[in-house]
Amino acid sequence: MNSVNAARPVILIPAYQPDETLYQLVLTLKARGPHYPVLVVDDGSNRHLKPLFDALAELRGVEVIHHLRNQGKGAAIKTGLAWVEDHGADNCPGVVTADADGQHLADDILALARRLEAYPRKLWLGVRQFDQQVPLRSRFGNKLTEKVFALATGQHLSDTQTGLRAIPKAYFQALLAIKANGYEFELDMLLAAKDNGISIGEKTIATVYEAGNPSSHFRPLADSLRIYSRFFRFAGVGLASAGLDYLLFALLYMVSGEILLAMVLARICSAVFNFGCNRLWVFGSQGSLLKEAGRYSVLAITLIGLGYFLTKGFYGMGVSPFIGKPLAEGVIMVVSFIAQRYVVFLREKEA
Repeated sequence: MNSVNAARPVILIPAYQPDETLYQLVLTLKARGPHYPVLVVDDGSNRHLKPLFDALAELRGVEVIHHLRNQGKGAAIKTGLAWVEDHGADNCPGVVTADADGQHLADDILALARRLEAYPRKLWLGVRQFDQQVPLRSRFGNKLTEKVFALATGQHLSDTQTGLRAIPKAYFQALLAIKANGYEFELDMLLAAKDNGISIGEKTIATVYEAGNPSSHFRPLADSLRIYSRFFRFAGVGLASAGLDYLLFALLYMVSGEILLAMVLARICSAVFNFGCNRLWVFGSQGSLLKEAGRYSVLAITLIGLGYFLTKGFYGMGVSPFIGKPLAEGVIMVVSFIAQRYVVFLREKEA
């Protein structure tokens, strides 16, 4: 399969150290959906698996691409997207990503492909039902990500970690620009969707887990830390900025006795610090410095007003500004993250 001539979604399967389950999955896909091309990306698997990938490559309608070394699931998906960009038909609607370990049934994969054909500008997620039969680490990880994602974006998704996704071709270029190459790429895909005008839909699929989930290469602690790293970085910068802001506010308030003056001067200094750290370290933005600084300035002024009214409100309730100010900052941090994520740094690139 040197090119994808039919205007069909390409089924993209990133594979690292797969077993015969992958071969059986592809056979089933070709039997039940012969018109859907299959692209397997070998992400640097061991050499002893060469016969398996060679056998896949011999199947009609199947293409196999190899990474010389393991680069991560996100990198494998991006390799597949780039291949479809180069070899796919102009009216190819996109790809459907599926895991190589048998956790996605062929019928569900094909159902998502048909959903993409019907709605070619929408990102579709094949969502699982998290009952007691699902491993605890998977239930916990998904629930934690769901809550953090909802807090950060205001959007509730029932399965943020699903690997079964129908990705519209209109979203390819934005995804190829994302720097993340590991499992965190899949979360970045969801976070960046709104910025790129891509809506997200869900379709319930069967939940399949082997005992102990032995074929999964997801490392709960290490990979979760990487997935949530942006939130941790933002929180760290926010706490450092709040600490700087509070110290300056306290000093200026003790000298002047004026809440507004102390708040404005303290916020200007902490805002410069916060803007620089978030731009370079948290969001890794490569956009226009002047435009982003302008949007950030408007946000900072707005947050000053919000902080002032909250602090004055607490003061009117008998709460000292030394206590009311940190309380107000808790509200401001949430508002600030959402505003910076969706207003200030519109074209950020993940570190």
